[in-house]
Amino acid sequence: MAGTVDIKLDPKSLTAADKARRRVSFPRLDVNSHMHFAEGVKMWATRRMAGAQPSSPICETEALTIEQAWAATMRDPAHAAQTRLNWSIHDFMWDRVCRAFGRDADHFLAAMEATDNDGPGSLELNPALAIPDYARHEIHRQPGGYVGDPFGGWVYHYALTLAHYQGRTPHGELQMELANAVPKPADGAVNRILDIGCASGVLTNAMKERFPKAETWGVDVSGPCVRYAHHRAAKLGLDIHFAQRLAEDTKFPNGHFDIVTDYLLFHEVSAEAARKIVAEMARIIRPGGVWCHNDAQTTGWPSEIHRPDTSIQGKAMAWNLYRHNYEPWYEAYKALDFPALLRDAGFDVDMSGPPIFRGRPSVNAVKR
Repeated sequence: MAGTVDIKLDPKSLTAADKARRRVSFPRLDVNSHMHFAEGVKMWATRRMAGAQPSSPICETEALTIEQAWAATMRDPAHAAQTRLNWSIHDFMWDRVCRAFGRDADHFLAAMEATDNDGPGSLELNPALAIPDYARHEIHRQPGGYVGDPFGGWVYHYALTLAHYQGRTPHGELQMELANAVPKPADGAVNRILDIGCASGVLTNAMKERFPKAETWGVDVSGPCVRYAHHRAAKLGLDIHFAQRLAEDTKFPNGHFDIVTDYLLFHEVSAEAARKIVAEMARIIRPGGVWCHNDAQTTGWPSEIHRPDTSIQGKAMAWNLYRHNYEPWYEAYKALDFPALLRDAGFDVDMSGPPIFRGRPSVNAVKR
C-alpha cells in the first residue's frame, strides 16, 4: 500500500527524552542498586570466565550423552565453581526483583488496574484458558514462570532490563533493531501486524512504532505478561491490542495479517506445539505476507551457518540449559528441521536476515 507509514527509529540516536520515556526502574533506590550490582557481577563472571575450559583432562567422545558430558565437566573444581557462581547470581537477580514486587504489591496491582480497561489499545484476558503443559515450567529459573505469578510480566521485563541487559539494551534498542530488519511484503501493504509469544511486549511496541498506522496485536499464553504488556504500551501511548491466547490457536480469521513476528518463542515450546504454531501462521498470514522468525538455528540450516557443537563442553552446555535453566524443549526445537516445516506449510524461506541477536540470522518466510 502506497500510504503505509514506515518509521525506522535509530536505537543509537535516542534522545534523553526518548530514554526517559522508555526507562524501567523501581521507585526504591535500594532495589535498583541491587539489580545493578547483580548485572555487574553477572557481566564480570561472563566476560572474565567466558570460554573457560575445565583444567582437568577430559576424554572427548561423541558417545557421551549431554547429561554424561555435564557430569564429566563438573568433576573439574574450577569449572564447577564457575557454573555455581553463574547460577547463584542468576537466582539472586530473580529473587531480588520478585521480592521487590511482592513488597509493593498494592502499588503495582493498582497501576495495572488503572490501565486494564483504558486505551490506547486493548487488553483481553482469558482466565479459563487451558495452559499447555509446555508452558508450566519456571523457564530461565524465573520463580512462578510466565504463568504462575501475577507479576510475571513485570518480573520478566524488569529483571532483563535492570540486571541482564543493563548497559546494552536497557531501552529496547535490540527490539528496535529487530523491528527495523523486518521486511515489508512485496506489495508494500502493512495493515495488520501480529507478534506471537509477545511476553512483555517490547518487540510488539517496536513494531507499532515502526508502523504506527497498522493494527498491531501481541498474543501470549501468559495472562500476567499480556496484562503488563498492555499496561506498559498504554503508558507509552501506543495503540496495541494484547490478548491472552495460544500461538497455535489465535482465533484470527484466515489470511488476516501482513506481518507476523516472533522472538525466542520456539525453543520454549514443545516440538508438537511448534508444528501446530507453524500451521496456524500459515493459516492467518495472507499470501505475500511476511513472517520474521528469530530464534536459535536448527537442523536444516546451511552448514556454514549452523554447526551443532558436539564437543564435550557444547554437550555439557546443552544439559546445563535443559536441566538448570529449565528449558526442557530447547534440544527438541534444535532437532526440528524448521526451514522444512516452513516450506511444507506454504512459505518461501530466506535464512539470510541480519544477525542482530548473538549472531543469529533471522528467518524471513513469505506466504506463497
